[in-house]
This record gives sequence, C-alpha cells and structure tokens, in this order.
Amino acid sequence: MLPLKSLVLAVVLLTINFLLQSDAAPTRKLEKRLMLPLAPTASAINGVSIILENDVDSSKVKHSFLLLSQPRGYYDGMDSCLSLGDGGYIFIPGTAGATSLVSLLNNNSVAQQEVSGYSQFWVYNGDPGVLSNCLAVNKLSGKTDWIPCSTQLPTICFNSVMRRVLLFQDTDRQIKLDTPIGQVQGWRDMNAFRFLGIPYAEAPTGARRFAAPVPKAPFTATRDTTEYGHICPQTPKSKGAGSAILAWLENSATEDEDCLNLNVYTPSLKGQGYAPLPVMFYLHGGGFANDSGSIILFEPGNVVSRGGVVVVTINYRLGLFGWFEDTNSWSRSNVPGNQAFRDMILALQWVKKNIAAFGGDPNRVTVFGESAGATSIRALLSAPSTFDLYQNVIGESDPINIPYHTPQSAAKLTNYLMAALGCNVGDLACARAKSANDILEASLVADQLQLNDDTWTTFALVERPTTDGDLIPADFSTLVKAGKHNTKANVMWGTTKDEAGLYVPLYFPNPVPIANASDALGLVFDKNRTAIILGSPFFPLPPASTDAVRDAFTHFGTDYYWLCPLQYLSRQMAAYKPTYNFRFSRGRDTPLVGNNYCSSSTGRVCHSADIQPVFASGASVPGYSQAGDDARFARQVVDWFTTFAKTGNPNPQPGLVGVEHQNTDVTSLQWLPYSASNPVLDLNVQSKMVNNLEEDVCQWIDDVFLYDFWIRIPNNPK
Repeated sequence: MLPLKSLVLAVVLLTINFLLQSDAAPTRKLEKRLMLPLAPTASAINGVSIILENDVDSSKVKHSFLLLSQPRGYYDGMDSCLSLGDGGYIFIPGTAGATSLVSLLNNNSVAQQEVSGYSQFWVYNGDPGVLSNCLAVNKLSGKTDWIPCSTQLPTICFNSVMRRVLLFQDTDRQIKLDTPIGQVQGWRDMNAFRFLGIPYAEAPTGARRFAAPVPKAPFTATRDTTEYGHICPQTPKSKGAGSAILAWLENSATEDEDCLNLNVYTPSLKGQGYAPLPVMFYLHGGGFANDSGSIILFEPGNVVSRGGVVVVTINYRLGLFGWFEDTNSWSRSNVPGNQAFRDMILALQWVKKNIAAFGGDPNRVTVFGESAGATSIRALLSAPSTFDLYQNVIGESDPINIPYHTPQSAAKLTNYLMAALGCNVGDLACARAKSANDILEASLVADQLQLNDDTWTTFALVERPTTDGDLIPADFSTLVKAGKHNTKANVMWGTTKDEAGLYVPLYFPNPVPIANASDALGLVFDKNRTAIILGSPFFPLPPASTDAVRDAFTHFGTDYYWLCPLQYLSRQMAAYKPTYNFRFSRGRDTPLVGNNYCSSSTGRVCHSADIQPVFASGASVPGYSQAGDDARFARQVVDWFTTFAKTGNPNPQPGLVGVEHQNTDVTSLQWLPYSASNPVLDLNVQSKMVNNLEEDVCQWIDDVFLYDFWIRIPNNPK
C-alpha cells in the first residue's frame, strides 16, 4: 500500500506545486489593505523564517519556503503552516529534489543554524490519513524518509506568495508580532516579512515643529503596519519628468508632517534560542530636501532574502523642517538645530531597543546610505553620542568636500526663511503657525538667497548638518585630522565613476561652446577658481569634442567633491581601522526617466546609479527586469555589502554560512583595505582592484587647488 499511495500522492503534488511555483502567476493589484483579524502571532509559531534560493535574476523561477524552527510533530507542523496561510504542498521528486532543498537549507545563512542540530525535517504533504508514518527529508542522505508522525522536527512549508513590486502585491499573509513598543501586524511576500510605517517619534507638529523628536509612546492596541506611513513634506528642487517620476515611485505614500516612521524587513522572526541577524539601517538621499524610506528603488527584499539580514529604512524631516537653526534667537533646549539628524539618532535608538523582536541583532548594526544619506553617516562618525548605536558604516557618494554649516551660516538660512514667511526674526510662534506648504514655498526663496551668497555650494545640499559644537563638535575633516572621529567603526565607502554628471542637465541642458567655458563653469565655481581649473593640465577642452565643457565639469566635479577628498580622508582613517573603498563603474538608470546625459548607454555612471545594484531592486517596477549581467552585478554588490554587515569585512570569512561563498565573482577577488597605494575596488561585471585613481589630479587638489573644507571653515587650515 505504501508505494502505491506515495506514487499517487506524488503525481498530485507535482501538479499542484508546478502551478503554485510559477513565477508568471498573477499578483493582486494594490488595494486598500486591512488588518486580518485571524492573523497568527509570531510567538505562537515560535520561530519562522523565509528561505529562498535567490540569485536576484527576475527571469528565473524562484522557490520560496517557510522554515518553522520549533520542533514539532507532523500534524502540529502542518497546522502551523495552515495558520500562516500556506497549506501549499511541497513535492520532493526523489533524491534530486530532496538534495536541492537540503542544499538550500545548508547554504542559507538564516536556516543553517536552525536545522543544524537535526538530521531530518518535515515537509508539508497534506494529511497522511490513517498512516502512522509521515514524509520527512533526511538532511544527511539527501533522501526522503517515512518516519513516525510524532517525531519532533523542524517543519518546511511552501511560501506561495509572490515577490512584491510597485503597485502589485498580496498582503494576505499577515502576522502579528509582540515588540517592546506593543503589538504590530505586518505581512510577508516571497522575500521578507514586512512591517511598514512604524512611528518612532510623535508627530513633529505644533509646538514640536522645529523641536527635538519625542519618542513615540507604546501602542495600546495592535498597530497596523501593512502599508507605508506618510512621507515628510518636500518640494522638488528640480522641475521636469525626473522629479515627478520619483514622486510616483514613493509607493503612493502621501506627504504629512506626521512622517517620522520606519519600515522593517526581515527574513526571520526568530524563535527562542536562535542567534539574531545583522541589521542594515538605511538613510536615504535627496539632498536633505526630498525622498523617503519608502521609494521603490530602496525595495530591500532581495537584500534581505539573499543576504540574511534585517533591513530598516526610515523617514526624517526634510528641508528647513529638519535644519532650522538660530541660537541667537532661541535656546537649544527649545530649538536644538540639526533636527533631521536628531531624528536619525532617535530611529537608531529605536533599533537598539526594539530590533531583537524582529530577529535583528542590536549589537551588529550597519548604517548605510547614499548621497545625503552618506553625508549623514559622516555626521554619525563625528557625533560621539552616537558611537555606540552602530558598528559599521557604508557610505555611497557623499560629496565630502561640501563641509557642514557653521552656526552662523545655518542661522542666516533660517533668517531668510523667517523673512520669506513674513515672520520677525525670533518669532517662533509665527513660524509654527504657518502651514506646511507655507514653509515649503518660503524654503525655496531662502535656499536661493543662500545660494546667491555661497555660490561655491550646490542646490543639492543647501540644507545640511551644522557643526554646533555640541552634538557635532567640529567638521569631519577636523575630527579625522585629530583622530577624534569614531575610530572603532568599520568603514566602507566610495563613489560612482561620473558622480557630477547627474547635475549636467540641470546646469547645462545643452552642450556648451568651448568659447563659453569660463562663463559656464563660473556659474558653479567662482570665476577665480574656474580660471585655475581651466589653466591646469588636467581638464583639457578638446576642440573636436562637441561636449568638452560638460565633460570637463563632470570630470572635475567628480574628483573635487567626491573621489579626491574621500581618498585624502581614507589615508588618515586607515591608521585607526581598516577602511574599504569602492567605485561603481557600472550602474542602472532610474526607471522611466529616459535617455539623458547620464544614461547607461553613454557609458557614464552618475550620482545615484548605484542605488539599484545595492538593493538589487532593478525589477521592482513592473515592466523592468534584472537579468543577465545586471543580475550578476547586483549579486556581487549585495554579497559584498551584506558580508561587510556581518563581519565588518567585505571578504567572506571562513566559518560563516551564506550564498556569498558560492559567488565566484566575490570569492575569487580579495578586497584590499585602504593603504598608501590608494587601493579601490572597481565594481563592474568583472570587478578588480585598482590603485591610485586620478592620482595626479588628487595630488594637485590636495596641494594647490585645496578643498572647501579647508577654505570655507574658519580656523580649519590644511
């Protein structure tokens, strides 16, 4: 009887499993999401993880499973699968299928420790009826066994929900989670458990506008975290299709001052006794004036499932809601300044207190961020009160040569805002009584007046941190010189190959004749320094080139604001801790923006082109794919970044289990820490170590042209 029953069951299960696992299966369009009243609690399951063999290639079918790590008998295990909304059958077609599942378990960094003590585990195959034996997979032999149903084993059930993409998702697989701040209810897709829009601070409105953030009080009822919270008020700095598209990519989240919320994505809601996972805490860019933690480009599902890490994205106050400063008019106890940075710190403190409930390790936190997010990481490395909140940092494309505001320059910007609002300087009640839109409109006026005064800065970082002498004691360059930055943090940071090219369409929408080079570049760099640039041997203007001026702007801007100051500071920081530098020589275009100066078809890799590879999010927008070399490149970046989050070293270490050990693009290359030869990992389909990038140009800037963080900051000589 057993062989016949097994054969019939196998045929049925194979058919059902094929239908369930098809990657082409339709997903449900975004609808109004509601909390399901019968969602199970994670504590009742006592350990559930998503395990997925994820090569981040969107053209290939993915098989996602749930691992219930708490040992159970077969029937209890199946009941738990059903409570999670998945009674889908798993068919193991002989030795090959069992071996494949065993290989997945053994090489998945989340699952390996949770099944390491067991030679067998249950797989969901329906009700075995009156049989006393049930089907298990033997982890040692790679074969299936029929064993007593009462045996206490971990359980595998099918995770039938599809991968989440923009506007298309199935939120029915919901789960409740008890945390120190109260119970939250989120959902899962193929890649991750998702808890969205969790407030970490009270609404910064009314008397709290411009004040330090106040921690959110614990919830008294189950909190709905099935959809993104509000994003912070923002006015696009640029007109045109790009800004409109980015707004659409916000996942339909709406603007409101009550925006201090965060999102947690985790592959595992850990049961008792299992080691927590590394945490990657993301700070978004946008010039401190735009964007949020919910933009689809920051979709971290592939990072979570492939890397075996918990990812947190956050919102922080933008524009002059977040950088309102004037100590001559108000005490710091009332208006402390650096409000946006204080938001970030409070969110990190929230992680420290709460992330263990989501499966994360509060003592293994990596802060990573791009553009203004990386500028914020520079602030974290400068602020002693934050040093115990993180262990590693990854900075992408920080324009290091733009120093922070002094209290005087920050106050000037705030006073311009007050005048534009029609408020007297010091009349805080007047500013707090204005609408959010009034603040945004006045901010545009204030920013332009500040730019008129400080032509050496750019519109992208008019609002930025202030070296207030308290939270941030001095400019980062000053602290590094004295060894007073966070010398215990592991640092990995870098640039894209053509950073400044992103700003070419904004400053120079059309090619500029060589005869007009001085006037054109003088719009960005003052006239005297423009003459020095054009008089140097490093930025020639070939007469035969139709785009020589814009190319010279891109070359010089990239070296001056990004690459050279990063190398200069890396040489000093490497004396305290290994520092790993990278350059993206490959990237991805922002979806739907179309062809422009920075399109990948030009060979340029401009500012922000690294975002999609870092998140492996190139297929998160319907109609876009991530396959072939794009997937291969994204795998490299994800593996290096998540390996760094696990150990503080991007090179895979012996004894750690994870897919990075199977990625020959990563294991065949040793990423060398920074040293006197200026080694940089040049990231491409075939990455390589290179030495002394732009060595002559950087030496000239170091010695002759000099950096703005020396020139523009009083008493901060070279």
